[in-house]
Amino acid sequence: MATNHALDDDQVKALVAACLQTRYPERNRLIVLLAADAGLKPSEIVWMPREAVLTDRGVLGDHIDLTAKPGRKLVARKVPIVVRGRLWKAIDSVLANAPGTPLDPLIISERALDGGGATKDPGSASLERMRSSSISYLFFRLCRIAGISDEAAARLARRAFITKTARQCRSVPGATLRDVQAMAGHRSLDRLQHMIEIDQQAQRRIVTDLFDGSDG
Repeated sequence: MATNHALDDDQVKALVAACLQTRYPERNRLIVLLAADAGLKPSEIVWMPREAVLTDRGVLGDHIDLTAKPGRKLVARKVPIVVRGRLWKAIDSVLANAPGTPLDPLIISERALDGGGATKDPGSASLERMRSSSISYLFFRLCRIAGISDEAAARLARRAFITKTARQCRSVPGATLRDVQAMAGHRSLDRLQHMIEIDQQAQRRIVTDLFDGSDG
């Protein structure tokens, strides 16, 4: 698989299925879907506290709130999620199976999960965040299980969200690439357009090869 392409729907489903063969399938499924269905980077996935997906009443809401994210490379934004969609259900499952306080990390390390630490003392230091490098390594492991050959799956899962929403915005009245830019956290619209143009060029090559007029 070329590293400048996005994962397709079948590959994302294969990664989700591969999570069932890991020690923490619920958490790992959520990691995959936060990248593929919300366009989050590994650094954003590990940063996110539970309050980022909770309403003021403390229930799971309809968006991921990243407006409090610190750091030069972490762009503050809100990303919509479909209520009772697959990402929403994955978040709900993790919240139910690993209780914690709103300030606890949504994605927790294996050390926190091992031995029931995630449920014995919510809000304690035992709920450690994963590292960004651990997220990337998890994607690598899932690719091995799923039979997908690529070393940049975390980035390509995020790109799947970007390319799919960019295509969809063309058919949604009032939607533009700036909406996709905002959801994806791209500071540069030019960079986003370049990503989409790569995909369009590939499509043109396919059509040209099929219908080049050489058969009359």
